[in-house]
Amino acid sequence: MKVACFGEILWDIHQIGANTFHRVLGGAPANVATSLARLGVSVALVGGVGRDAFGDALLGHLLRDGVDVHFVKRSPKRTGITFVTRDFRREPRFLFYRHDSADMAMRASDKMPLVDVGGWALVGTSTLMTTELRDATVAFIDATVRRGARLFVDLNVRAHLWSSPREMKAKIAELVRSADVVKASDADLVAVAGRSGRRWLESFAPNATWLLTHGGDGATAIGPHGEVFAPALRAKCVDATGAGDAFIAGTIAALLAGDVRPGTAAWRDAANWAAAIEVGHILGAKAVSRVGAVEGIVNLGGARRKLRAIRGRKAR
Repeated sequence: MKVACFGEILWDIHQIGANTFHRVLGGAPANVATSLARLGVSVALVGGVGRDAFGDALLGHLLRDGVDVHFVKRSPKRTGITFVTRDFRREPRFLFYRHDSADMAMRASDKMPLVDVGGWALVGTSTLMTTELRDATVAFIDATVRRGARLFVDLNVRAHLWSSPREMKAKIAELVRSADVVKASDADLVAVAGRSGRRWLESFAPNATWLLTHGGDGATAIGPHGEVFAPALRAKCVDATGAGDAFIAGTIAALLAGDVRPGTAAWRDAANWAAAIEVGHILGAKAVSRVGAVEGIVNLGGARRKLRAIRGRKAR
C-alpha cells in the first residue's frame, strides 16, 4: 500500500437549485483517496460509515474507484452527511450533520493498515476534536509511520466545530510537529495562527516542507529545497469544494512518482516540488469544474503524462 488516508467519509448534499439537491462523495480523506485511486495509486481509506443505505452507497462508490476499504469500519451509528451551499465566489459553506455519526466513532483499537516504506500517511485536523478521535489518529500515525511511511498533515481547519479555540490551536500544533509535509491554505493559517502563519509554522513544524495554497493565485512549497511558487491553472470555478483535496492527491502522486522522500537529494531538489505543485494544480482545476469534490476528477490523461515524465526523470 502506497498511501493510507485517515478520517471522515461522508455524503455531501449539494444544493444546486431552490429545491434540488445532489449527493456527492465527501470528507477530505475520502476525496484524496478517490483522486489518488483514479490516478492509479494504491491507496487505503481508514474511517467509519454506518450500517445503513448511505454507508452501503459510500462503500460501493469507493470500491468502484479502486480504493481499498478493508479498514473502513461499519458502525451502528448513522453515516455522516453535510449540506453544502456556495457563496457568490463559488466557495462552499458547510452545514454538518455529524453529531455522534459513524465517522466520529473511530477508536484507537480499530484495525490500521500497513503502508510501504517510503509511502505516505495522510491525516487532517478534523479528527482531533474529541479525545477518542485524537487517540485513533495517534494510533493510525503510529501504525503507519512506525513502518516507514511519511506523514502528510492537511490543515483542514473547521474552527466552528471545536468547543475551545485554545484547545484547537494546541492540538493542531501538537500534530504538525511530527509532519513531513504540512499543507495549508491561506485561510487555514489565518484560522489557526492569525496573521503570523509563517512564524507559526516555523515554531511548530520547522522540519516539515510546507505546501501553502493561495486560492486561484497558485501555491508555494517551502522546505530544504528553498521556496518554489507555481501559479494556478486558469479554470472556470463552478464549485470550489474539494479543490484542496485534489491538490493534495496530485502532490502526493507526484512525490511517489519521483521517489521524493525526506533526507534524500530528491527532497532537496526544487524541480521536484515545482512538478508536484503542477500536478496538484492539474487536479485542482479538475475539481472546481463541476459540483462536488470528485465529480470533476475525470479525463486524467494530462496528469498521468506529467507523472510519467516525473518517473522518467527519476530513472535518468
